[in-house]
Amino acid sequence: MSSGHITDINSFLVGDIFVTLLRSSQTLSIAVLRSTSIFLNNVSHASINATIMKSARTTAKVIGQLLAILPTHPSPESLQLSFLWNGGYVKVRSTIQGTTDSTERVVTISTTRSMIEPINPEPTFIWLRDDINADDFTEIKGGQSTWQVSADTLQAACDLLWAKAVDMKSPLNSFSSVSPSDPKNFPYRLADGTPAVISTEASALLAASEGAHITVCPLCEASVSDMCCHVGMHILRAMTNTPENMSLKEPVGAVLPCGFCGHSGMPQCAITITVQGDAVPAWEMKCIYKHIFRYGSAVIGSKNTPSRNVPVKCELCHPTLPGRTSRKVQAISVDAVWRYNLTEHILTDHDEYVVPGHRETRVALPSGVLATMAFLELEQKATHVPKERWLTSYDHTEKENIPASTSRPSKRPALNSANSMPIKRAHTSVQVLHTSSTLPELL
Repeated sequence: MSSGHITDINSFLVGDIFVTLLRSSQTLSIAVLRSTSIFLNNVSHASINATIMKSARTTAKVIGQLLAILPTHPSPESLQLSFLWNGGYVKVRSTIQGTTDSTERVVTISTTRSMIEPINPEPTFIWLRDDINADDFTEIKGGQSTWQVSADTLQAACDLLWAKAVDMKSPLNSFSSVSPSDPKNFPYRLADGTPAVISTEASALLAASEGAHITVCPLCEASVSDMCCHVGMHILRAMTNTPENMSLKEPVGAVLPCGFCGHSGMPQCAITITVQGDAVPAWEMKCIYKHIFRYGSAVIGSKNTPSRNVPVKCELCHPTLPGRTSRKVQAISVDAVWRYNLTEHILTDHDEYVVPGHRETRVALPSGVLATMAFLELEQKATHVPKERWLTSYDHTEKENIPASTSRPSKRPALNSANSMPIKRAHTSVQVLHTSSTLPELL
């Protein structure tokens, strides 16, 4: 490609570069294509006005070839990651009809106007760069120049396209699927082989739809083995205004966050619990990030799994529960509360009770409730909460409602002073793309 004009911002031409979203296994990722055909209302055009192409009144369609792009190797001084076109295309193997032989062909994708975002790459000279391996660009004609686009630009486009898909309630199977002959070519990857520009939320939905456990945290995108413990530590940091040691893609939900995904107000994150006699409580929910964990171990905490954020039965909502009082009565399931949300729950749903450090001069809380609300040194140390911000630990063995400490700063608005608390639980408005629940039709 020449180092001159690449994309006209007002017009979209055959040969211009655009991005869309494609599926590959359990990943939905950005795809960079070179347009080969443009259709407007089923009529072929060499170019089209960009505004007209985006108009909801048109049925614009673009066909393009999937390009192979490679990441740079930025130095420690320059953290800007970019992707360069290596002159090649992503290919798939195709069986020759009537034979057992196969051949490779370039991946060609047909995309509707709603899932197209034109981009304007920046020309660059291969021989002037020290952050790439020139031997990877032998397919460039002349071997001199190509173009680049920053990883941040691609990720922004990925997030924008996914947001549009959510808004249109596009099912996951509406995205074209690609199985390249060389899996290293797509999805695009970083130098260490990990997928580079993907929609974490969409990929989680794909994994859930295929019955797989999701191992990527929706808040920080780290790979984790115990989602409940990991997200619980995010929640505890948010409750104590403790900075994260990494940037979060999404903040912890402000009101009663889910213990598996950290989001607030999501219908599929509603959780129920069944308590039967002395048996370990059983819980049920539909959050796609849920993992099975050992309840008896998690409720105690350990060095390896310090967070004790587990679903519990509120003894104020359900002071007696069939199954707890008599083995002869069939156990029933009731709405559960995550342990780290219990103080907030009592403040909003049980206005008649004292909440030490938040609300005094009310009815004393039962000692069992105080014990459930307590935070241990184990979990607060593991989360690196500064000692001056440690949450209240209650001594429930002597007298009810006598706190060992009344210092309890809070980041989440629901845990502010008692005067600001409503008697009934506040309803929250959930914004699109905060969580996968905005796509109930996708699974």
